[in-house]
Amino acid sequence: MERPALPDGLRYARIAGVVLGVFLILTGLRDLLGILPRWDPATVTWPRALLAGNLLFVLTGGLLLLPWGRLMLGEGWARWLTLLSAVAVVFAFAMISEVMAKNYLAQAKGMKAKPPIFQATLLFLVMAQPPTAWFLRRPDLLD
Repeated sequence: MERPALPDGLRYARIAGVVLGVFLILTGLRDLLGILPRWDPATVTWPRALLAGNLLFVLTGGLLLLPWGRLMLGEGWARWLTLLSAVAVVFAFAMISEVMAKNYLAQAKGMKAKPPIFQATLLFLVMAQPPTAWFLRRPDLLD
């Protein structure tokens, strides 16, 4: 399949995906190494869940760095798109779980949790990547 010309918006969405991938990898590695972690280690009661979340950050970031333009034009494009979609859904679940955990911890201290701006932004940016990958395969469907 020959690569059709990409609209500017699709190209920008792909660049945003690469930047997001690098950010997720760096954030996950930062937390894994204990450099300015997002969670206070004294409040973490399930360190394995925190480890899994950080590994999910690195996995998701690495997946976003793959050459999606070429992958979506290859023969295994459906498997790659399914993998990206599944990881995006798991990532969304992890971000929602993180917000719920922070609300629970804040409530236990008699405080109100901060608005989940960071988690919501990451959730929506990651969830935008499967449609971006699909439209890399079929840019003619964009209007």
